[in-house]
Amino acid sequence: MVFVLTSLVSAIGITPGRTTINFEPGLHQEVPFSIINSEKKDMSVIFTVKGDLAESITLNQAYAEFSSSEDSKSFTYIVDLPQVIAKPGLYEVEIVALEMPKDIKEKGTFVGATVSVVTQLHIYVPYPDKYLEAEVNVVESEGKEIFFIPIVNRGKLDIVNAKAIIDIYTSLNEKVATIESNTDSLMSLERKELTAEWEFNVAPGKYLAKVTVVYDNEVVEVEKEFNVGKMFLEILEINIRDFELGSIAKFDALVENKWSNDLKEIYLNIIVYNDDGEIMADFKSPTSNINALSKSELVAYWDTAGVHEGTYDGKIILKYGEESTDRNIQMKITDDSIEVIGLTGHVIVKEKGTFNINNILIILVIFLILANIFWFVVIKRMKKGK
Repeated sequence: MVFVLTSLVSAIGITPGRTTINFEPGLHQEVPFSIINSEKKDMSVIFTVKGDLAESITLNQAYAEFSSSEDSKSFTYIVDLPQVIAKPGLYEVEIVALEMPKDIKEKGTFVGATVSVVTQLHIYVPYPDKYLEAEVNVVESEGKEIFFIPIVNRGKLDIVNAKAIIDIYTSLNEKVATIESNTDSLMSLERKELTAEWEFNVAPGKYLAKVTVVYDNEVVEVEKEFNVGKMFLEILEINIRDFELGSIAKFDALVENKWSNDLKEIYLNIIVYNDDGEIMADFKSPTSNINALSKSELVAYWDTAGVHEGTYDGKIILKYGEESTDRNIQMKITDDSIEVIGLTGHVIVKEKGTFNINNILIILVIFLILANIFWFVVIKRMKKGK
């Protein structure tokens, strides 16, 4: 069933996705649309209408057949609007194209999976006075955030002045900037676009734009969450302590979150290849959360049993959300050390265990020498006292 449904989803298409018209009393208009036979197969298509003002829509054709040689076909429907629609606003109509087996008309019945596509008709009935609709889009370009604010006058009266005031907040609801757009006028049912620029000097992260569009002493408010910069994590260093070849190596990675928001489910993945380019090790750290603009440690373990001394190619992957940072590296492995080369173009790690057996013996010898000196002094004083 999954394979059948998957194939049906891509078997039929429709264009355009939406047609928009403004209400006019008694409007009579023919609207074209096309059905696309995506998989070039034999099929039948049945058309239906549903939604607001469906009674005002007449299909010129309620049924069509496609052969495998036909890529697409064009159709139309007729819009006949009444003289009056009392309630202003948006009315939505859907013209639905339902795919069926080609011989459905002869058989009359069908049991199975079908797929349908929709082309929308939006009809806007104007408001009696001034009525403005707005939205906001944000684009980052050359160190600036550019705010595009499409505005549409859905009222019957013209708008003399319209301007947007944009307040920008951090994820902690701290206001960091206020900017204003240009001022423009709109005739009834006219669409225009206000713009504003923000040259930011803030940490990368998520921000919220609260937009207030002021028009002829009226206001409309919209909001938009947007990103400044990109989510970025950096591996500052990797430490490998107390390593002995054949044992379990502990990789301590210090990671810095340079994003002004907390990042969740972060993990480190290290892959090591043998001389034939095959994966000889693939190990990960547990997932961890890193607070905004802070550092944290990720720990991964590698069992080096059976690994020989040498230099191996590898890869370090830092995964965070849908993003990841990949770096090709080399690991130079000796009997008691690991060097990680190439993380930032030079050796990041070359660390041998600090408390190995040699260091312990040296400390023990020094302790015994000091203890002997101490007892020598104590015994000498005791003899003098007697």
